[in-house]
Amino acid sequence: MHVFLLTVGIAAAVGAGVSEFEAGLIPKAQSEIGAACDAKPAISVTWDDFGDDADAAAGLVDGGLGFLSSALGEVCKDAALKGEVGKQISKIVLSQAYGTADPVVYLTQRTLHIEYLWMKGQPGPDAAFVRDEIASRLKGEEAEAP
Repeated sequence: MHVFLLTVGIAAAVGAGVSEFEAGLIPKAQSEIGAACDAKPAISVTWDDFGDDADAAAGLVDGGLGFLSSALGEVCKDAALKGEVGKQISKIVLSQAYGTADPVVYLTQRTLHIEYLWMKGQPGPDAAFVRDEIASRLKGEEAEAP
């Protein structure tokens, strides 16, 4: 209930963008990832990490999930990593990371976390950087501290 109310609050602040993001962009990204990786992890956004920062939420909404689909599409071109996506990732969680401009990408309990400093008017995470970080996590390499 709390997440729903917060999403509604941010949605009101950012317009219909959050609703369209949830209903359109997330399923589209899941389909693209599924086609490339033969795995269709759930994708969610931890909207409460944005607090009342509607501009940051708008940064994510406006930027979309192309970086994620592209990154995983590239990862899954490697047959061994493609198999690991299905084994190691059942969910992808995006959240606002205050204090770091580069995404922090890590795996815990089959959840791939991508924390990024989303800012309206700024580009989203670099797909090549995210690709390399995902590949490293799938190979068992730990994420560097920000």
